[in-house]
Amino acid sequence: MNRRTPRLIGVAALCAALSAAGQLPLSGASGASGVAGSDRLTGPASRSAVVGLGQGDRVRLTPLGQDGRQVIEPLRSQDGTTPGLLVSTDDHGTTLRATDGSGEPTLVDGTAPTTTRATAADLVELNLDAIARDGRAASADVTVYDVVTGATQAVRRIPGDPDAACSTKSFEDSSCVLVPPGTYSVMAFVNTMPAARPGTARERTVQNVSLVGDPEVAVEASRDFTFDARRARPVEVRTPDHRTKVNADGAMQVGYSRTAANGRKIVRQYRPSAMLDQQFFMEAAAPVRNGALETLTRLRLEAPDIELTVAGRALHPEYYDQVWFSDVITDFPMYDGHDRLRVVDVGHATPADLAGKNLRGAIAVAERTDDLSVAEQSNAAAVAGAALVVVHNDGPGDNDDPNGTGTKLQVPTLRLDRAEGEALKAARGRVEVRGETASPYLYDLVLKEQGSIPKELTHVFRDRDLAAQVREIHGQPTVDSTFSEAAYQYQPEDTFSISTMYPFRGGARNRVEHRVPDPDTRWTYATVTPQTTYNALFPHPPVLPMTLSDPDLVAYESAGRTTKPVGTAPVTAAPSTFRPMERSGDQMRVAIDGFVDADGNHGTSYSTNSGMSTLLQIRADGELVGETDNLPSGVAVLPAGDSRVEVSFVADNPQPWAELSTHTESVWTFASTTVPAGEVVTQPVILADYDVDVDLRNRVLARGPRPVGFDVRLAHAPGAAASPISDLTVEASYDDGRTWRAARATGRAGGRWHVELPRGTGHVSLRLHAADTAGSTLDQTIVRAWYVAR
Repeated sequence: MNRRTPRLIGVAALCAALSAAGQLPLSGASGASGVAGSDRLTGPASRSAVVGLGQGDRVRLTPLGQDGRQVIEPLRSQDGTTPGLLVSTDDHGTTLRATDGSGEPTLVDGTAPTTTRATAADLVELNLDAIARDGRAASADVTVYDVVTGATQAVRRIPGDPDAACSTKSFEDSSCVLVPPGTYSVMAFVNTMPAARPGTARERTVQNVSLVGDPEVAVEASRDFTFDARRARPVEVRTPDHRTKVNADGAMQVGYSRTAANGRKIVRQYRPSAMLDQQFFMEAAAPVRNGALETLTRLRLEAPDIELTVAGRALHPEYYDQVWFSDVITDFPMYDGHDRLRVVDVGHATPADLAGKNLRGAIAVAERTDDLSVAEQSNAAAVAGAALVVVHNDGPGDNDDPNGTGTKLQVPTLRLDRAEGEALKAARGRVEVRGETASPYLYDLVLKEQGSIPKELTHVFRDRDLAAQVREIHGQPTVDSTFSEAAYQYQPEDTFSISTMYPFRGGARNRVEHRVPDPDTRWTYATVTPQTTYNALFPHPPVLPMTLSDPDLVAYESAGRTTKPVGTAPVTAAPSTFRPMERSGDQMRVAIDGFVDADGNHGTSYSTNSGMSTLLQIRADGELVGETDNLPSGVAVLPAGDSRVEVSFVADNPQPWAELSTHTESVWTFASTTVPAGEVVTQPVILADYDVDVDLRNRVLARGPRPVGFDVRLAHAPGAAASPISDLTVEASYDDGRTWRAARATGRAGGRWHVELPRGTGHVSLRLHAADTAGSTLDQTIVRAWYVAR
């Protein structure tokens, strides 16, 4: 008889397989309703989902835990840019809108806010306009909110459609809103545009953003509101213990929450796409009397990536955005070091301008022109010997337009406004240049003002007053590793967090991170290796990176010092922390994370055209009941009653970036039985937690004749029935698993074992077998677990 092999290939195939068996899929895996008890399965219903915001803008929403928290990742469009986002949250739900988009916000959670209901006789008209910091008319996003009852909430984008009627709608492109008389918060995010762009344009690049308005004002009759960004003061940070600067994309977020007197609350967050000044501004506000007000600004400061000093005067250079000239940060030239260089005026950097110029080791200063792209100007000067190129604007203000993309730069290339460019060209003698490509420290600061907004918004932080976290980024033993990173902060009311994936330059290394102690701000992290691509200008082979996410949220309640390692060997597979192996009725959910490091950071691996291949198989009493070589998760139907279940996951990673864990195989076996309706049981799988004293290159130094040792802790999945571990055997190989030798394992208290390896050098592979007294077993093989050096 032909027997069809059951497969677990994503949700669609899972639904089909279970429907064919006469059963419905579990809600924990597919989002559909299931058999009795299936809706009690824990964990997010799916992995990530891509949501369109209109005009080609998209974001990815990724569940981060079992309590509904999600990460919002703005996705790059075809030109390499990401949308700026306005995130609006209230007691109805959460919406997203691109800062330069049009149309209504996109609902991503809950229900849309309702329109104010009132008779025309009860309404007053509010007419809205905005002024930028340079005095021009500006665009703004305005929220009007009733701070007594929270019943009225209206969002307006100004300047709006001049033909739109004044209405009570909850959202409209209009400079007018109708509301009942009352006490309101009337606040706006005002964009100041670059000098060469129209003041009211809605574009991805802005000069700066200001939060202005009145968080509590009585509205008795129709009136005008003007949101004047010139009244706002800069939010600034000083760090006396280190030289710092808000480098590119370091002005991350500005926003506020407003709680009405009856407890209803709105939250508004602005995440810019590209901001030339890297600075936020806020207007002062008196203490509120109804409810509560809190503002939040997030700034990311590092060692200045580039500095130019002319005769003691510090200029304000910035790199052009790397997205126009490269796909990864290692292909983007940056200046590293400290020197004094000559300055040469090269006009527009045409062949005629460069003829006869001695540029060797000099700073070439060019004026921007519409006739040449920045890359053409810079590369021409580089060919002539320039060590650094500065392009200054040919008109008022700043200008980051590259005037063309798709060409790699040969030397570091900076921009200046016209006035500072002329000052640089006029410099006598040499100019001091200082650059730092890999800052040894980071200040990731969430700054809050509560109850009011003071006139002075300069914050001074000494290191001793901040929480310090030493980030330990581990890489490959002999291959240079590249990384990207993101940090996500959550406030108590947040179910969504937005961050930016930043390049982590300098390879495997330590970095000290400083944060403001605050029990209400919780953090989690993600690290990717190799580095993520931020554009697709140049062809490159497909890659499946290892994305390691922190499974926990941590709040830093006081100053102090902690460590946060990631990428620590060995990396192997384990059941998902967020979606444990659980059974309800005769259906068992399985979700395996193929990348799990020794510190519990986790990520998914699956078969792709990168060369990465995986296979998840589930057997009951020796019979295959499900398998997939795609995302390793799904629901398997087990036979009724008692059975012995085996879950195996095999991964092969031949990608050039992966020197370690090139082949891993994990097999969990355990007894399982039908679970009564309405109940969920976590299966008794054994987990191995390795503790190896590796360096940042995941190497262990063997000292003399002493054997290399490590610890391993064996335990069952949280919530599962736990029987004592009765057996552990470990073997080691120094030839990628062709031959094996026994290691010595000694049991210790608390489920810990100490293992001593047989003598050898190079990449060491492990083969582990563990068993408990109830018959659960774990067999785990890791080829090239770490590197032993002598």
